[in-house]
Amino acid sequence: CGDTKNHFYIDSQEGQFFCHKCQEKGNLNTLKKHLGDHQSKEEDGGEYKNTTRKPQGTIKQAFPEKASRGNKALDEKMALEPHERLLGNGKALSYVTEERKLTLETIQAFKLGLQVDPAGTRWLTIPHYAKGKLFNIKSRSLPPAEKDFRRVTDCPSILFNGDCIEEIPEELYITEAEIDALTLWQAGIKNVVAVTAGAGFFDPSWIDQLAKVKKIYLTYDPDEPGQKGAREAARRLGYNRSYNLLLPDGQDVNEFFREHDIFEFQIIVNEARQFDVSGVMSVQEGFKRLQGEIQRPQRDGLFTPWGNVNKKFRRGFLPGELIILGSLPKIGKSTFCLQIATKNALDGNSSLFYCLEMPFMEVIEKIIQCETKTKIIGTDQIKKTEEVFSEKPLYLGYSRQKPTLDGIMETLRAAVQRYGLKLVIFDHLHFLCRSITNQTQEIGLAVQAFKFLAMEMEIPIILVAQPRKIQENVIMTAMDLKDSISIYSDCDHLIILHRKRKASTGKEIEEGMETHDQAFEPITLVRLEASRYNAGGDTLLYYHGEYSRFDEISKSGR
Repeated sequence: CGDTKNHFYIDSQEGQFFCHKCQEKGNLNTLKKHLGDHQSKEEDGGEYKNTTRKPQGTIKQAFPEKASRGNKALDEKMALEPHERLLGNGKALSYVTEERKLTLETIQAFKLGLQVDPAGTRWLTIPHYAKGKLFNIKSRSLPPAEKDFRRVTDCPSILFNGDCIEEIPEELYITEAEIDALTLWQAGIKNVVAVTAGAGFFDPSWIDQLAKVKKIYLTYDPDEPGQKGAREAARRLGYNRSYNLLLPDGQDVNEFFREHDIFEFQIIVNEARQFDVSGVMSVQEGFKRLQGEIQRPQRDGLFTPWGNVNKKFRRGFLPGELIILGSLPKIGKSTFCLQIATKNALDGNSSLFYCLEMPFMEVIEKIIQCETKTKIIGTDQIKKTEEVFSEKPLYLGYSRQKPTLDGIMETLRAAVQRYGLKLVIFDHLHFLCRSITNQTQEIGLAVQAFKFLAMEMEIPIILVAQPRKIQENVIMTAMDLKDSISIYSDCDHLIILHRKRKASTGKEIEEGMETHDQAFEPITLVRLEASRYNAGGDTLLYYHGEYSRFDEISKSGR
């Protein structure tokens, strides 16, 4: 995005990057693509073809963040001493009152302060309080220094002025910056909060905090990062109660109120509109959106861990798509999906693997086996995997009761909003739908529900499905999916896995070998059977049953 204000972060070990300004994220290959320093298809494995943001079931983070993260206690003197310093510094105080038009009453109510660093740079300090307790302090550089921000490290991110939610207002304003929230508060709008870690960040705890607010005005900056952040916030808060409040001439709230009053602001509030999400928009809005799309580089969707599989997809799995994965039992569908979920979580894409068959701890064991390439799990393997997935957004879902379609839909929708999910994998369809008399109808309704959820939440959903009984060693087709033609007709991509069954000689049992691992050949056919946008085709992977992992096949055959 061209920003030079220290908003770009990169993981020194994993190579994952994230820009808090424009919300771009990815791995080193993605970064090379952005910078025009990309590798050839042969070098990067073909992963990126193009080189030019009452529930049923339980969702848990696979490897939770460390308990100590974000819990640093602050002495209130860190806010009060700078506050007294600002009140006694005429030059700094005049900037806040004359340039920013904040009154002395506002400054004192929120304990704004002044800090001077060893280099002589002056910083306006903005304390973050909740219920009288100091949680964090954000600082903004003052002129003549270039605009910059910083916060106290290892402290939680809370909503600025979040105490106003205690009264559960019918309406609430959310701004992109604390100064904007102060400006609205000063103008008489007391039901206002501000996000405190950038336009693209929305903490899961805030979703719960705002659950009872009926109408939310997202008053973000009108630039691209601000509007991208506003739409992401609306997606997670719920489009039905979120309104986009756009100020004229590219102004933020503070700039607007330097020239206008509350009555002019109210006119704009009355013109605020909900984000389009229902699938219907005006043709004028369509022209405007298309113009914006053709002016920015084409962006890919989400990919699998295997370059040869990714070559079969033109742009990966895109928002709103439903991907069906089918195969005979015990071929490795769950392992295949779990690897896609872990790969995307490691890339920074919040992913959910919801499994109805395997217990929670069995899924954890599979993740550890796959990551460490070992069958036997010990303390070392657990510790290594925990370090790799530390703070990575991977979530696991399971149900302790008989699931229903409505309950699962409600759970998944809530999980997308709370955790900002970019990918959902559900394993599996036929375990959810087990009607004795109306199986076909139930399957059809479920597939349609998953497709609509993918479009509503603007994420790809991978849905695992079982085939009917077919002849042994025959590769299944789209017509072999069990119970309903709608599985095939409603999906955007259909992926089929196939492994040949081994001929048993009886030696396996005599030698004490595990017949489960010997039942099928490890060479796995991955077929893109049908796709709305791609030609399809076949490729091969190697299945390591001993540690639940698929790998690309090397020249040596493994």
